[in-house]
Amino acid sequence: MQFKAHNLKVVQPTTLEGIEKYLGSGMVKGIGPHFAKALVKAFKENVFTIIETDPESMLKLPGIGKKRVEKITSAWHGQKAIREIMVFLPSHGVGTGRAVRIYKTYGDEAIIKVSENPYRLALDIHGIGFKTADLIAQKLGIASDSMIRAQAGVRHVLQEISGEGHCASPWTILAEESVKLLEIPGSILEAAIREEIREENLVQEEIDGLDCLFLTPLQRAEVGAASGVTRILAGSPPWGNIDADKAIPWVAEQTGPALSASQLDAVRLALSKKMVVITGGPGVGKTTLVNSILRILGAKHLRETLCAPTGRAAKRLLPQPNGRRILSWPEMVG
Repeated sequence: MQFKAHNLKVVQPTTLEGIEKYLGSGMVKGIGPHFAKALVKAFKENVFTIIETDPESMLKLPGIGKKRVEKITSAWHGQKAIREIMVFLPSHGVGTGRAVRIYKTYGDEAIIKVSENPYRLALDIHGIGFKTADLIAQKLGIASDSMIRAQAGVRHVLQEISGEGHCASPWTILAEESVKLLEIPGSILEAAIREEIREENLVQEEIDGLDCLFLTPLQRAEVGAASGVTRILAGSPPWGNIDADKAIPWVAEQTGPALSASQLDAVRLALSKKMVVITGGPGVGKTTLVNSILRILGAKHLRETLCAPTGRAAKRLLPQPNGRRILSWPEMVG
């Protein structure tokens, strides 16, 4: 196998625990976790040599026959590339489970791809983030001020910002936060941002006079959501015109406590629009408000279906007048 790498040296695991994990990973047909333990117990550090040059020695172990030995040796010799990958990755800080996922994603080119740019793992492999990829890069000898690290770091910072509820970040803030995290010159990070835009990993837009940057998937999601809301809002509500001045006193008699001024405003808005977003902290009366709206709409003999993110949230919307069905999110997606 020919590949480009940074000071690459493929070595086999040397500890008995590492050998057992490697053999029991499922990559060598005929060897599972139980038999891997038996092999390591019997042959210790020589187990690889036994499989490679003296496979008949495995016949001495209880419960193993010629067919199984042939299966193991055939898989062993036929999967040399896989073995190199499954040895190379753990030797650079990648656990066996992740190494298997990496191999399944990249195949025989896994060593090439990881060696040239380990930061691609954060994009391609579920469960591997920037910090893990950065540790692998350090072990491979990739410079801390390299362009591939700067680009990956910029994406990571923007992901962290999105975790705080922001779809985008002003360019200047992203650059400043990236300098703090990566501890490399701002000029390199500025170049990295421009390259990420060129590669369409980031999208640049002007918001309130500021140059802002989105992760491409988030920008597409935001545009899609806005398009969906615009589509939903078009036209008249399916329940027609409802006189809120008559409906609100009627529903107040059924629900008990009088609605607050903000709740009344929300009811009026909901009755006149096809879509409304109601927000507020715990205990402000969102559930009471929703039930009031649904009672009014129920009087129009409409069929209602509610969706909640959890079963507990769905129960908060009980009772269910007019045969209303309430679904939790797992039911909706299942």
